[in-house]
Amino acid sequence: MTQVSFMIETGDLAVGQTLPSARLLADNLQINRNTVARAYAELSELGLVESRGRSGTTVVGTGRARTSSPARDRAWAVLDAAARECVALGLSAVEIQSLVTSLALRAEDDVLKVAFVECNADRAGYFASELGLHLGLKVKPLVLGDFSPEEEHDDLALTTFFHLAEVRRLWRGEPTEVVAIVAAPHVQTLVRIASAARSGTVGICYSTYGQAVSIRDSLTQSGISNVRVLHGDEGEDVGDLDLVVIPSDMPQLKARFEERVEVVEFGNVLDAASVRMVTQVVGDMQAAKLAAKRAASSAARG
Repeated sequence: MTQVSFMIETGDLAVGQTLPSARLLADNLQINRNTVARAYAELSELGLVESRGRSGTTVVGTGRARTSSPARDRAWAVLDAAARECVALGLSAVEIQSLVTSLALRAEDDVLKVAFVECNADRAGYFASELGLHLGLKVKPLVLGDFSPEEEHDDLALTTFFHLAEVRRLWRGEPTEVVAIVAAPHVQTLVRIASAARSGTVGICYSTYGQAVSIRDSLTQSGISNVRVLHGDEGEDVGDLDLVVIPSDMPQLKARFEERVEVVEFGNVLDAASVRMVTQVVGDMQAAKLAAKRAASSAARG
């Protein structure tokens, strides 16, 4: 991903050019095809490339044009000045690129690597982004079933308590620390559900039937018993319902129900206490990582 983004950034890969297929590139680099597919997906998230079905993956823009910001502009200026000075010292472009890559990888290795694991790509991306803002570092979203823990090399894997046992099993035997956080529904959502269930029936329609059942069971344990799980089929009978609860990331469900019954989105927010706890954990782990690296460096010199 770093190499391709660099080629796009410098213009070696122009807008409109089609990248090699994941299979072709993987075969030539002798790496796993899923690794290439994941790199292409991350490049797509950065807005550098776009998947166009059978036409392949196409370059759509440069990172500099897309992510212009004071920090990035400052970094560009620093690297531009450094590159020009290195050329004046007699280094070639290849030598400069090698040095920058080596230094960047070393600096990146000092930063704690954190991931957030969920069963849904939208939720994984949303919570990873929110946690990143709170923690001041990049949090990588991972979707259960779409990654191999052995290939991730994360220092810390965050997830919800609902998936904690499964995520711990995945990272068993790995040095990655696994920590659960609380992602709770909006208070207003719970108030509306409880109010509707007192005198009527609430329907639950979710991404999967199993998720809907889990939410129903959770509400039942909280004392809300008039809850029915929906299949989400077109024309499904909702005449006996006072309210239908849907996930906030599925507008198509809202359009399916909203003309026949009141619809509430079951959005989740990060628990403030969990955020404080994770911030402390990240701070402690980052300090320990840097201390261990300094100790190893001192031992090597000794």
